[in-house]
Amino acid sequence: MTALGAERAAVAAGGVLLAGAFVLAPPRGRRGRALAALTALVLAIALAAPLAVFRMRYARDSFLGRVQAGDPGYALEHVAWDPIARIEVSRVPVPDPERSAWPSLFGTDRGLLSRLRLVVTQNNNAYTYAPEYGGDVSTLRGLEETVYAAAYPASLVPKPRVLVVGVGGGMDVLTALRFDAASVTGVEVNGATLEILRRTYREHFRPWVQDPRVRLVHEEGRHYLASRPDLYDVIQLSGVDSVSGTPGAAHVFSESYLYTAEALDLYLSRLAPGGVLNVMRPELTPPRDMLRLLATVVESLRRRGIERPAEHVMVIVDRGGTFVAVLAQPRPFAGEQVRRVAAWAGSNPYLHLAAAPGFTAPGSSAYAVLLATPTALALDAGLRRYPWDVRPVTDDRPFFFRTSRWSHLWPRRGVETGAPIMELGLLTLLGVSAAAALAFVYLPLRGLRRPGETGAARLVAFFGAIGLGYMAIEMALIQKFGLLLGHPNLALSVVLASLLLATGVGSLLSALVVRALGGSLRFVSYALCFVLLADLLLAFPRLSSWALPLAGRVALVAALVAPVGLLLGTYFPTGLDRLKQVSPGLVPWAWGLNGMASVVAPILAVAVSMSAGISALFLASLPVYLLAGFAALGSGRRA
Repeated sequence: MTALGAERAAVAAGGVLLAGAFVLAPPRGRRGRALAALTALVLAIALAAPLAVFRMRYARDSFLGRVQAGDPGYALEHVAWDPIARIEVSRVPVPDPERSAWPSLFGTDRGLLSRLRLVVTQNNNAYTYAPEYGGDVSTLRGLEETVYAAAYPASLVPKPRVLVVGVGGGMDVLTALRFDAASVTGVEVNGATLEILRRTYREHFRPWVQDPRVRLVHEEGRHYLASRPDLYDVIQLSGVDSVSGTPGAAHVFSESYLYTAEALDLYLSRLAPGGVLNVMRPELTPPRDMLRLLATVVESLRRRGIERPAEHVMVIVDRGGTFVAVLAQPRPFAGEQVRRVAAWAGSNPYLHLAAAPGFTAPGSSAYAVLLATPTALALDAGLRRYPWDVRPVTDDRPFFFRTSRWSHLWPRRGVETGAPIMELGLLTLLGVSAAAALAFVYLPLRGLRRPGETGAARLVAFFGAIGLGYMAIEMALIQKFGLLLGHPNLALSVVLASLLLATGVGSLLSALVVRALGGSLRFVSYALCFVLLADLLLAFPRLSSWALPLAGRVALVAALVAPVGLLLGTYFPTGLDRLKQVSPGLVPWAWGLNGMASVVAPILAVAVSMSAGISALFLASLPVYLLAGFAALGSGRRA
C-alpha cells in the first residue's frame, strides 16, 4: 500500500486472485475464458486510471470537499498512503479567524496568516497548517498567540527540550522554535507524513526539518517514550488522532492508547523537574472528550500519591469552547506560572483560562467543577451522574472517544445526549449480520435436513461455540496488540495474518495435536485456557514496556499468537471428522452454524470489550472453549 497506494494495491490484489484462478482452475469453456478476459480488462483500466475508477465523494465542509466543489483557492496537490492512513496536501486560501471554527489554531497576526497556504490532512480529517518558513525565527511571530503555545508561558525553563507527538504540518515544531527551544524531537507514526516533510515537499519544509535542533522520528509516540529514559521540559500532543474511521469500522471502534491513564502516567514520568505536559484536542459542546481527559489526568496524578491534583493542572479553552488545552505537571504549579498563563490567555482574543490553582474564572466551567471535587470517590460519583460517560479510560478499556452509554438508547426526559452513534452502529451491524446469516445460511440449509439424524443439540453447542470463541479471541488479540504495535491497522494486519496462518497449521496437524494432548478436545481446551491465561497474566501487562523496533514487535506478536492459533485450528476438523462418523447428514449444518456464529460474533465481541473491557472479552472465551471441549467428548465416545 505504501508503494502503490490503496487503489493500485486493491487492483494488484485482484490481479493476484485472477492469476491464482488461472493456475488452480484454468477456464476451459468459451464463456469462462471470456469472463477472465473481461476481468483482466477491468483490472487494466483500474490500474491505468485508479483515481477515476475509485472516485471519492467528500463531505462538503471538508478541505477536500471544497476542492471537489471547485471553491476558489482550494486545490489538492498530493496524496500519499501508508498502512495507517492516507495523507493529503492541499493548497488553501488564507484562513479567516472570524469565520473559522477554531481561530485559536492560527491567531490574528496577518504576517502568519499570509503564510498559511498549505494544509496537511489525514483521511480528509485531523488537519494541520504547514506555514511557509524560510529559516528566520522572527517570521514565526504570531505563533505565540495560538493554542499551540499554551505550554510555554507555563514553563519556567528558558531553552526547553521539547517532545512533539504527531508532527503533522509542523505547527508544534515551529512554535517550539519560536520559543527558542534547545531541542525538538518530533515523533510521527505516519510514514507518509515524514515522506512529505523530507522528500516530496522538501523545499517547503527544509528550513525547519534540517534545523540542527530538530529531530524527526518515525515511531508511535507512546512506544518511543517507553523505550527511552530521556526527560523533556515540554511534552506536547495536539489532536493526535483522526476519528474519521471511528463509527464505521468494527476493529477500530474508537480505541486510542494515547489518552489512557497508563499513557498519562508515562508522559508525566518523562517530564524533567518543572516540565509541562500539554494535551490539546477539539472539544464537543457540552464538554465530553477533554473532560474525560482531565478526569484521566486527575486519576493519574492521584496514583502518584498527589492528594490535591487541582494544584497540578491548568485548563485553557477557546472562546467557543470547541478547543481545549490541558496543562499538567508532577509538581504543583507555582503562582508565577499561573499568572503568566493567565496574562497570556487574557491578552488573546480567542482563549481564556478556565481552571488553574488559586484562579477563579468567571463562571464555573465543567473543568473547574471537576478539579474542585475533593475526593476520588466524590469525583467518581459525579462522573457517573454526568449525562455522558467521561470516566477515565485505561489500557483495558481504551475507547477514549466513546462517551455514550447503552442507556442513551432510551432517552430520559430532560437529558439531551443525542444519538449514541457507537451503540446504534453496533446494533445495526448486529441486525444486518444476523439477518444475512439467517437468509443465506440457515434457510438454504433447511432444505438439506434429513429425518432421523441425532446429536443436533450437541452440534449446536460445539460448532456454535467454536465460532463465537474464535472471533472473541481474535478481536481481543487485535485490540490488545494495538498497544504494542502502535496502531489498530497494524494490529489488524499482523494479528490476522499470524492467527490465520497458525490456525491453518493447527488444522493440518489436528490429529497429531489432539493425540499428543490426550486424544480428546477436552484436553485441547485445557491447554488453550492455559496459553490464554499465560498471555493475559504474563504478556499483556508488559506490552507497553517492550523496547523493540517495529519488526521485532511484529515477530513478538506472531510468536505469542502462534500457540493460540495452533490449538484453535484443531477444533473444527476434529469435530467435523467425528460428526461424519455419527451423523453425516448434519455436516452441512456444522459448516452453517459455525459460519453464522462467526458472522455475529465480532459485533458481540466489540460490544463486550467496549462495555466490560478487553480482558473480560478475552476471559469470556475460556468457558466457551471448555464447553466446546466437553460437547465434543460425547460424540467421540459414541464414535
